[in-house]
Amino acid sequence: MNYFMKNRILFSILLLALFLRLITLNQSLWLDEAAQVIESSRPFWQQFDIAADFHPPFYHLFLHFWLLGGSSEVWIRLPSVIFSLGSIVMTYLIGTRLANKRTGVLASLFLTVSSYHVWYSQEARPYMLFVFLSLFATYLILKSRWFWYTILGIFAILTNYFTFFVFLSHLFYILFFQRKDIKNIIIALTIAAIIFWAWIPFFAQQLRVGLGGQFHGWTSVVSVANVSLIPSTFAKFILGKITVSNNISASLVLIPEMALFIISCLTFWREKSGKILLSLFFTPFVAAVIANAFIPVVAPQRLLFLLPLFYLILATWILKLRFRLLILGILIIVTTSAIGLWQYYTNSYVQRENWRAAISFIEKTETPKSVVLFAFPSPFAPYLWYYKGNSPSFGIAPSFIVSDDDLLILEEKISGKNTVYFFQYLTGLTDQKGMIRLYLSTHSYEEKEIRDFPGVGFIYRYEKI
Repeated sequence: MNYFMKNRILFSILLLALFLRLITLNQSLWLDEAAQVIESSRPFWQQFDIAADFHPPFYHLFLHFWLLGGSSEVWIRLPSVIFSLGSIVMTYLIGTRLANKRTGVLASLFLTVSSYHVWYSQEARPYMLFVFLSLFATYLILKSRWFWYTILGIFAILTNYFTFFVFLSHLFYILFFQRKDIKNIIIALTIAAIIFWAWIPFFAQQLRVGLGGQFHGWTSVVSVANVSLIPSTFAKFILGKITVSNNISASLVLIPEMALFIISCLTFWREKSGKILLSLFFTPFVAAVIANAFIPVVAPQRLLFLLPLFYLILATWILKLRFRLLILGILIIVTTSAIGLWQYYTNSYVQRENWRAAISFIEKTETPKSVVLFAFPSPFAPYLWYYKGNSPSFGIAPSFIVSDDDLLILEEKISGKNTVYFFQYLTGLTDQKGMIRLYLSTHSYEEKEIRDFPGVGFIYRYEKI
């Protein structure tokens, strides 16, 4: 009881964090989540066959066994909620270790109300697990707990390749602030590298698939070009997944907190704790930006593990201000996060793709002679996960880009069908000329209905004339 009373502020923050992360937890699975769940639902020995997913296998294996307990959206996402709470605790501990308890409390509060952190706390993907593991490893290196650091490092490197950037920041920390432990970190990183070595052939295969370019434009979907990576990352860190309607509004919302961060960095580096935090943040960030110039796989969500450090830098500096400025700084950050949270909770177009509703529409309106089509090599993962009807479904772009030859496939699939459903999803990349819709409208099919579903886009229903 005394332990809870002593840490009642932290537990209050965790209760708030849990509450915020349970809201809308039952959203529809979107493309990446559904693909993840389908892959993790396969037999155990197939969990290493993940060439199309640029991640190591640990989360796949974890989710494989977790799915034995259920398959609802809430259950599938619950581990990420738990890992997010763990990351808040780690943020508190790191802040307390490097500065003081007030810093740990304030940084963990900022992370609790961060709409970007909340979003990925509800994502059935490896991101939040990696945030937790990377923070835990950072805390252990600050405490010189080398056995457990090695264990956490192994789990981290088997969860996310960006662990290499975290290791780099840890190595810099030891070289500049704790040289007596240089031997310990070399041993720890060597052991982690030896364990990872067994995964190298699979990693090389993932690189070949990812860099091979499934089709023109796909790289822009899975990564962000360096010219926009830095501003995009900080915009996501500050405001989350929402998009601001115009540049003036974006500036009004983003600039105050960004200004606080820049001032923090410029004034904070003179102190040892400041040097450590800035090194832990900017070493992986700069390394990722440089790597992205050669291997374009970096996107803001892959840098999510830096978000707690972002708030630790802000919290440490803000607490050094005079009372009125301190309150103003806290209000700026909390208010900005509240704007992002409000948009996320109330705007369905900021939430995840609503495949569940889209597929429900098809199940309620389909006929015995219906067919469902996609401008892709196969039906998308959320469709395969949710659809329980009887209509056959097909992809009409085996090479990812619809060609004249693919129209022969289309002709075959719609033969004898009175109703055709066609998903607009990703046609901006795979069917830019609108060849499938043009073919249907010129081959005795009339467009009867268009339904728009958040994130999924339009579903076109055609009837045989």
